Amino acid sequence: MKYILKDKVFMIAFVFAIISMFFIPPNRNYIGYINYKVLIIMFTIMVAVAGIYETHFFDFIATKLVVNFKSIRFIGLIIILTTFFLAMFLTNDAVLLTLVPFTIFVTIHTHMEKHALTIVMLQTIAANMGSALTPMGDPQNIYLYAYYEIPFRSFLSVTFPITLMGFILITLSTIILIPHVKCELNLKAPSVATKKLFLYFLILINALLGVLRVIPIEYTLVVTIFFVIFFGHHLLKRVDFLLLLTFTSFFIFTGNLSEISWIKDTIQGVLNSRLSVFFSGLIASQFISNVPAAVLLSTFTSKDYWQPLLQGVNIGAMGTIIASLASLITFKYVLREFPGTMKTYLKKYTLISLIFIAIISFVTLVFF
Repeated sequence: MKYILKDKVFMIAFVFAIISMFFIPPNRNYIGYINYKVLIIMFTIMVAVAGIYETHFFDFIATKLVVNFKSIRFIGLIIILTTFFLAMFLTNDAVLLTLVPFTIFVTIHTHMEKHALTIVMLQTIAANMGSALTPMGDPQNIYLYAYYEIPFRSFLSVTFPITLMGFILITLSTIILIPHVKCELNLKAPSVATKKLFLYFLILINALLGVLRVIPIEYTLVVTIFFVIFFGHHLLKRVDFLLLLTFTSFFIFTGNLSEISWIKDTIQGVLNSRLSVFFSGLIASQFISNVPAAVLLSTFTSKDYWQPLLQGVNIGAMGTIIASLASLITFKYVLREFPGTMKTYLKKYTLISLIFIAIISFVTLVFF
């Protein structure tokens, strides 16, 4: 019970769903509210990433990439860019859960703790900008990709400008903000459980085939359950079932809202242009996080405007500390390892994020 109460996003979503039931009592339409494709894909990706995590694959890759560098600037850049590219395929949350502790370990090991905050700040932004590219990179991307049945190439054409500008800004920021200071890094890469890694990559490929609609989503679920039962039932402990329940609660809440005609007409009246949809997604993400913002706004946004909604909630991952789950994950590590730096971290993270938001939004809206 304590575990459930700790997840404030779930509790808010659950309470909103319950309240909405007083206006629209439970009925057969509730089944149509829930996007089962999203839940199945997210469950499969969680299982696959949990398995890959326990093989030490992430630590192995990160160690091999940084071990030969003798400057904290380039060590930081490699860690940040590794986060950026891995997040495209393994979700931003999963990558940060592994690489943020690795960053803290490396900075302490090299006596460069004073640069840890800058690196993890840029890591967080890198995870959000890298994961913005692909349907499987973020929960909101998985949802919007399935909800609007977006063609894969069309999806990439819309998110590519965000990721490209993110890459340029992250690289430049790292070079500017982290000094070229020599340091010694003597690390040994951990061994990887190769057989298990192969198995878990099969589960991940199964998820990707479902995302890309190569195989029916029902097949994805059957294959995942088979692997879990016979090879990885212990991985269920690492699956974030509360996130799946959070999505379900939001599906019920937004579904009921869409049944209340005056609310539906009012919100649809606002979301009637590219700019209004884009900035609604961007601003809503700052206050309720980008995943709930995507679910809420998509209910009232026509298929003609899926592009600005997708761009708005992905750029909106930056900004406030609650704009994305990824930023909260990093913030928890900062509070635990560097408790006296909370205000400094929040100020710097917010300032850098706002600069990134302004530049990427301008480029995206004007040139794409």
